[in-house]
Amino acid sequence: MLPDNLSILWIICFSIFINLVSLILPKKIAPAAEIVLAAAVVVSLFVMFPSGQAGILLVFGASAYGAFLPLFDRDKKEKRKELNRKLQKAASVEIIQVKDGRRIAVDLLLTLLVCSGAVAFFLLAPDGYAITKLFIGIWLISVLGEMIERMGNFYSTRLFWLPDEEHLVILSLFQSRDFPLREVQEVRSESSPDLLKLHPLFTFLSPKLDFTGSFGEVLRLSFPGEEVYLTPEKGEDWKSVFASYGKDVNHQETKQILPPWHPAVIKRLFWKGYFAVTVKGISAYAGLLLLLVWLDVPTWATVLFILFWWAFNVYVSDRVLTAATDAEPLTGGEVYDRAQSILKKAGIARTRLFIVDSPVYNGLATGMHIGRAAIMLTSATLKLSLPSIEAILAHEAVHIKKRDVLSQQLARLAFIGGVGGLVYLFYADLQWLAQNHAWVIFGMVYLMIVFYPAYISFWAQWMEVRADHLGALLLSGGRTQMAEGLTALARAQEGDIEKSLEYSLPNQRSTGRSSSILERDAWFWRFLEFQFQHHPPMYWRIQSLLHCETWRKARRLWMIDRFKESVTR
Repeated sequence: MLPDNLSILWIICFSIFINLVSLILPKKIAPAAEIVLAAAVVVSLFVMFPSGQAGILLVFGASAYGAFLPLFDRDKKEKRKELNRKLQKAASVEIIQVKDGRRIAVDLLLTLLVCSGAVAFFLLAPDGYAITKLFIGIWLISVLGEMIERMGNFYSTRLFWLPDEEHLVILSLFQSRDFPLREVQEVRSESSPDLLKLHPLFTFLSPKLDFTGSFGEVLRLSFPGEEVYLTPEKGEDWKSVFASYGKDVNHQETKQILPPWHPAVIKRLFWKGYFAVTVKGISAYAGLLLLLVWLDVPTWATVLFILFWWAFNVYVSDRVLTAATDAEPLTGGEVYDRAQSILKKAGIARTRLFIVDSPVYNGLATGMHIGRAAIMLTSATLKLSLPSIEAILAHEAVHIKKRDVLSQQLARLAFIGGVGGLVYLFYADLQWLAQNHAWVIFGMVYLMIVFYPAYISFWAQWMEVRADHLGALLLSGGRTQMAEGLTALARAQEGDIEKSLEYSLPNQRSTGRSSSILERDAWFWRFLEFQFQHHPPMYWRIQSLLHCETWRKARRLWMIDRFKESVTR
């Protein structure tokens, strides 16, 4: 049984308070203060509540602490101070943004609509679904953190142009930035904010910094690894100013954003909304489960309905993801021609190609089976050399050929179904444990939380290593071309990450991880990557391509190194 909602709200607020204390206190004593406060909370919970409820409250508290930790990061505070000092010394021009409360109200309304099913389940579902409520509550806390960040940025953001230093400075409560305008890659304008592209619950594969404050003209600035959206007064004038910087800035006409009642927008909203409530969120599943509980539907019927819906979601996954990313078909050009050669060699010539407008270097395969399969490349990835793009295409082609998207979904279904079956078979025993030894149930839930990502990581890494080595067979340059393509991709990703950190962190701030992902890192990072990430470490993938002649040998090496590299220094 979950604690009452007031107790849950109290632990969330206290977790936020601990974050604030660590931000306000001097750096030397802040960690000790956090430890003392956390220990006091733990003791108080187990004194005031039964052990089971105390454990659940600890989970909520830890989730809230983690969700709000990035918002109260000390480096962000130092960056704001640093930029304020810079503005005091340099000549600057403030860029005025109109603030319209309706803009943030629409964001909050969209969030509420997406989360409505999850909120209803959390508040109205019977106590017997306490574990389900726990996971829903954790997700809702993460969404709350995102919305508080958006509200903080909406009300606090100020923009400054430094003409002498040629910088754009953004002062914000949670996302201050210092952009050298010589690094601007693209300057675009849009007639109004595209809400379905900017709202975090409706987007995928394209992180954006949304500083829009009204429904006026939007100015979009693209920097390495980051895209910034602003709504300044006299947007066309500022577009001309910023477009004068940089060597290869693309000049484009203002893009007209269609009104919400336009049929194309309604269709787009349907699929993006479906993505938001089923892929990015859990509201649809929670709402459906609540309805089935309210109707007192037999367990077998509930299971069958869930399996049917799961199959439908897998079937339309390609359409959902292309809609979520606003992907555009690629139907011609040299990349298209080379892709067709690779796809024909792989025996999947009907695979569709899409381009996602995103600053992130990446590609992915989607679709339940070959007939509905698609490969998606980001616009940033197209900046790589053609041999590198071929390597990425060949890797994704193997994912489609081997139906890896479906296999991963089946692996998830097997895990969830196995857990559900055990709960059904031993429900009476678990109920007795919950009433008499709640800490055992609490421990079992924690073990499941840890074991699930490790289980998924095993199957995902198996597929990734296979895609590397079998994909190399589709390339004229073989394993060497695949290794060089992965190297180019990793270097491009690292370059953008370094630039993003330069924009957002105080000067001379170390990122805490100085080595490249192309190098063998410290034991702790290798352990996390091999045991919990979907991809093996990049240094290992490249080495295996250079030293293993076949997929069979690479598979054997991966099975050994997955554990050997996780424990050796």
